[in-house]
Amino acid sequence: MEALTYLYSSGAVFAVYKPAGIHSVQLPGGQGGDSVASMLLESRPALAAAGKSPDDGGLIHRLDFSTSGVLLGASTREAWDSLFAQLAKGEVLKEYAAVVEGHVSQEQRVSSFIGSPNRGAKKMRSYDKDPGAKARALLGSTLFKPLSYDSERGVSLVAAVAAPARRHQIRVHASSIGHPLVGDSLYGSSATLGDLASSPRDFFLHSWLVEFTHPETGARVAVKSPLADELSWRGPISWDAS
Repeated sequence: MEALTYLYSSGAVFAVYKPAGIHSVQLPGGQGGDSVASMLLESRPALAAAGKSPDDGGLIHRLDFSTSGVLLGASTREAWDSLFAQLAKGEVLKEYAAVVEGHVSQEQRVSSFIGSPNRGAKKMRSYDKDPGAKARALLGSTLFKPLSYDSERGVSLVAAVAAPARRHQIRVHASSIGHPLVGDSLYGSSATLGDLASSPRDFFLHSWLVEFTHPETGARVAVKSPLADELSWRGPISWDAS
């Protein structure tokens, strides 16, 4: 990643594009190379004071290493607090596109508590009921909507609307309904993406839309990252993600 691409900038709020294959925030000790946050801080050092952690570069949330799309941020602590509160309340709409195994023929909603007893765990767990404080699990809901089916490959393109999108939430919920993300071996996939993605990645999950209320103007704002730049899908898609 040579330079940041801004998808939105107005007042104290901004959104940047995160490609697959780069971390949202720098790993401890500088492991894993550059991150979106480190690039933000390099170009705008004042962002270190915007959020809870200086290392976040003003980012409100994160995306997995193999996930691409919209990352939302703020340049002041007041705007950051407002957006983070919206996020915690499920008032920030996040819609993703995902390629999953099998044929998803109808809408499915999954709600569960997402967490892990181990703070450093790579894999998250899904609990039907609140497992208590030791599991550090939070309630998340995901609506999966079928967009297209590739019968030759046996894979589906789905939209996943997540609130509020916990860590690995979509990946966990997709696996729980028997449709893990293609290539996501951590959550049970035995398939590979092949040439479906335009750039190398383990699985296909793309944050194409983030919608929020601007903390300074009160206007509802929708920021998009086009799907066509990311995915080589042969069949028709019943959805406008351009």
